[in-house]
Amino acid sequence: MKRLTILEAETLAGKFRSEIGLSQYEPVNAKTQLRKLNITTMYRPLSDNSYGISCRSKSGKKFILVNSNSTRGRQHFTIAHELYHLFYDENPSPHICQGVATGEEKNANMFASALLLPREGILSMIDKDEIIHSKIKLATVLRMEQMYQVSRSNLLLRLKELGLMTESQVKSFQAIQVKESAREYGYELSLYEAGNEGLVIGDFGEKARLLYESGKISEGHYIELLNMITDGQGRGVRASRSGGHT
Repeated sequence: MKRLTILEAETLAGKFRSEIGLSQYEPVNAKTQLRKLNITTMYRPLSDNSYGISCRSKSGKKFILVNSNSTRGRQHFTIAHELYHLFYDENPSPHICQGVATGEEKNANMFASALLLPREGILSMIDKDEIIHSKIKLATVLRMEQMYQVSRSNLLLRLKELGLMTESQVKSFQAIQVKESAREYGYELSLYEAGNEGLVIGDFGEKARLLYESGKISEGHYIELLNMITDGQGRGVRASRSGGHT
């Protein structure tokens, strides 16, 4: 396993952006890209120190499980992190993404950061005076995290990585209450909150229905599969007395 440099991670992320039809400036719409890439993705509550799980079948089918207890900004980073494992990890295996990063996890973190926060895009959002005087304003930080839909902590680490913030500047921003600062500047707060519980992206339900209609699975099995989707949204499916389903 080769440890990526920042430049290599950015090159890889830039190549991936080109392949999915994005410029080096625009934000990644994670849900749209998951649909385009045909990656079945489920949002479910996981333990506090588990952010996501990914796996790839022998046939090439890709799957991601995202912790819906995480903030939406953190969920976005988790998806980008798992994309590295699914497309670039030389020895992919089912794993749980947790807080401690070693080996390929560090590569995945660097890739995710470069993918979500492209160098060109970040620089285009910072006023030249802020760069000259090495002092990025809170208003600029808020604008960037909202534009690219990432957590404050991920953005600050990326700015430090790009040499746009010092360690002491990062610490000063970390002392600022995230949601309160966003509220004071008039931003909507969902980025900083948990959400998406029960959401499923992909053709999981469609495939379950086709298997049922072709007689390859029983009605009970079909309902069980549907409940994997609907129970998380509070809409469980049950069989009717006539033997059908509702």
